[in-house]
Amino acid sequence: MEDGENWLTIVQAIEAVGKAIVLSQTKPTALAKKRVNGLGDLIEPLQEFVKKHHPTASQVEEDFKDLLEEVRQVRNAEVHTGASARAAAKIATTVGIYLEDTLMATSGAEKNVKAYIQKDVVRAYVWQNLDECRRQMLIHSFSYLPIKVKNRWKMLSDANLAKYLADQNSNELWKQRVECARQKGLKVEPAKEVKQTDSKKCALKKMDGKAAIITEGENKDLVGIITPFEWWVCARLCQLGIFLIVKTCATFPGFWLQ
Repeated sequence: MEDGENWLTIVQAIEAVGKAIVLSQTKPTALAKKRVNGLGDLIEPLQEFVKKHHPTASQVEEDFKDLLEEVRQVRNAEVHTGASARAAAKIATTVGIYLEDTLMATSGAEKNVKAYIQKDVVRAYVWQNLDECRRQMLIHSFSYLPIKVKNRWKMLSDANLAKYLADQNSNELWKQRVECARQKGLKVEPAKEVKQTDSKKCALKKMDGKAAIITEGENKDLVGIITPFEWWVCARLCQLGIFLIVKTCATFPGFWLQ
């Protein structure tokens, strides 16, 4: 598989974070003399950053150091395809998650819902057939799809969809529209709601182990969704590089000077 998991994008994001840290610690008058020639020059600043700011630094410090060194070695290797690339992606992703947690801790953003919600929400509609809903869940790896039923937000879950199809035992059901299936027994649960300003503790209590939506305005327009998973892993592999760079720019304005 060419470029296994697009791991190089993640490594470049890690390097961008390291450069931003170096720039943030360098006086403006010395920027012109500051040269960073690769990940090797960034290992020490990255280690110090995690050691100083990560919420559980004492527990992750050694692991982060070893993983970062592995990333450096693979970065300099010639083979970046197939199984080796997939293994490299796993290591780089772990490093990226450590950095992401640290960046969020320094910004204070990890304290409320706003930092974790998925925007540009993928939702279902009552006029869609079940096959379309299933396809959306599979493509995006989602377990829940918000759906508006009679002006009230509900949640269509993969578990309830699977149960309905199993109980009916008919391949023709995929062609049913959601509204028709709902009237025949497909369960859609009332959507739990949280506010963007809610703290972790408050939001998790409201969610009670389920996904929740975020709405705004009198019409309750859907602006985001959050699941318990987002509290621990904020970005999928394909989003990680962009997310890290955005967080870096917000935390270290000097990032743009590189």
